[in-house]
Amino acid sequence: MSGSHLSPATPSSPMMTSATSNMLSPSATASTLAPPLTTSLTAPTSGSATGNPRNKVALRPGRSLMDWVRLGHSGVDLTGTGGKLVDVTPQQLAKHNKRGDLWMSLRGKVYNVTAYLEFHPGGEDELMRGAGIDATTLFNEVHKWVNFETMLQKCLVGQLVEARPFFHKPSFLPLPKALKPNNNNNKKSDSSASKTLVVPSPSRAPVASPETSISAPSPDPVSTPATSPWPLAPAQLPTPKYDWFQNDTHLTLAIYTRWSEVTPGHVVVVRRATDIKVVCYIQNMTYTLHVTLNKPVREGCEVRAGKAGKVEVVLGKLQAGQRWSSLGKTLEGHGQYIKTRDREPEYVRCRVKKKENLTHDTRLMLVEVPSDTLLPVPMGYHVYIRLPGGENVARPYTPVGPGLKQESEEEEKEELGRRVHLLVKIYPDGALTPGLDELEMESEVEVSLPEGTFTQDRVTAATTITHTLVLLAAGTGITPMIRLTLAALNNKRKVLFILFNKTEEDIPWRKELSTLMEQHSSLLTVIHVLSQPAEGWPGETGRVREELLEKYVPRPSSQQPLYLCVCGPTPFTKLTLSLLREVGHSEVACHAFQS
Repeated sequence: MSGSHLSPATPSSPMMTSATSNMLSPSATASTLAPPLTTSLTAPTSGSATGNPRNKVALRPGRSLMDWVRLGHSGVDLTGTGGKLVDVTPQQLAKHNKRGDLWMSLRGKVYNVTAYLEFHPGGEDELMRGAGIDATTLFNEVHKWVNFETMLQKCLVGQLVEARPFFHKPSFLPLPKALKPNNNNNKKSDSSASKTLVVPSPSRAPVASPETSISAPSPDPVSTPATSPWPLAPAQLPTPKYDWFQNDTHLTLAIYTRWSEVTPGHVVVVRRATDIKVVCYIQNMTYTLHVTLNKPVREGCEVRAGKAGKVEVVLGKLQAGQRWSSLGKTLEGHGQYIKTRDREPEYVRCRVKKKENLTHDTRLMLVEVPSDTLLPVPMGYHVYIRLPGGENVARPYTPVGPGLKQESEEEEKEELGRRVHLLVKIYPDGALTPGLDELEMESEVEVSLPEGTFTQDRVTAATTITHTLVLLAAGTGITPMIRLTLAALNNKRKVLFILFNKTEEDIPWRKELSTLMEQHSSLLTVIHVLSQPAEGWPGETGRVREELLEKYVPRPSSQQPLYLCVCGPTPFTKLTLSLLREVGHSEVACHAFQS
């Protein structure tokens, strides 16, 4: 890739000096441009990567959304590549990390956002956080639902590609001195050693800040031994394959994931007439089968999963006895195998079936999925919720299950993929929750396909391998902890649940938690911490702090390993992870959920 193709489009470069200076001149915009729009393409209530709705900044005159649209259609080259799409490696991307030369990657694509810097509603400093890096995670924290591809289409540089790997040394090159065999007289041994010489594989690094960019300081080698039982980055499996089979009455779609842990709870099925989309969640990846069927099929389907990693989606033929000559035609996205975090949000229109008050400002909402769709949400994953017609306002919610009770296998199977239980805190001045609170029964609400990074190996670590599962949650950060608690107790694991709230009235499921603790007195401990307690409150008070963690959280031990999960507002999660690190817990033993 030549340097001329990668020069950034900046105000000081020839291509930007004449055209852009007029286009961006405040005096010019004051007389010739329409009044600025009152909305932007970023999240309506969140102008910063921290999620603070009040962190928007006042833009200079001539920097409104409409001004940006006009600039994009002015003919000015905003890419800096002359309009030619190029492949960019992470090393090349990292070189463009300054205000006058600013690139970033979003969902596998690289954009030159130098000119956009002054138009960003969250301010220049906030955008600079993604300078020269893959900023997908930062973007997803705040406004994943925003259509940035449209907003930045004139800034597209090309695709982000992996750096070219180092070549192994040919076997005929001299061996390094330290690797030469001791027996110099044994030529056969010497020759054999040279043929088996390979470059050692780098050790896998611990997974940093699973759901967000929040992380504690990197652990030192002493605190993270090589024999650590906790999951590292999962090795990527080969791209799945698919096939189809039929008999007189049924059609079977078979997907070979090669992942032995796959269950029906990892398979989403969305049908619209003869179009069918099957999305398999495979570790931290998703595979999509998307086809329009050759002939109509009956309503409903059955999903099966085997230990060898084979997934079967069984459909009933509408006309029994009729043989199909082909499955049908593939549709957009078919065969896509990408990281789950890079998937575009995709919504299913569902119906509200029940609402229940948990506290004075918290509701438990039951949402039912259409009859031709299966929408299971893997443990620890979340979905985005929005109102029909409210494309620019969506918020993530982690399903909680029907409540704090163990479901029977039959109940769990009947519930799987058919219903979604959501805990929703109502904010009077919120952009979404007042509308959710006003929904009547049978009202429609849009639910996205699941997203998250709490992969199956982490579920296993938290609910099976660990001796004690430690859960620290603030407010509605309780949501991912409910299913984890029940699963760990079912596996006879100890659970320490420390829940932070303002007042007693803010504690969701307080009675149910007490009942659950009585039922599992030898396994479950629940500690409530209030920051604004009423007079006479006998429990813990204040906020998360080192003294509190040292009092209740056991010290790390190889004989009795702990796995820790944290969820709450960003400041809470940051501070908690930092404190856990200070009292001796390694980063690989902690998972931070997105609040």
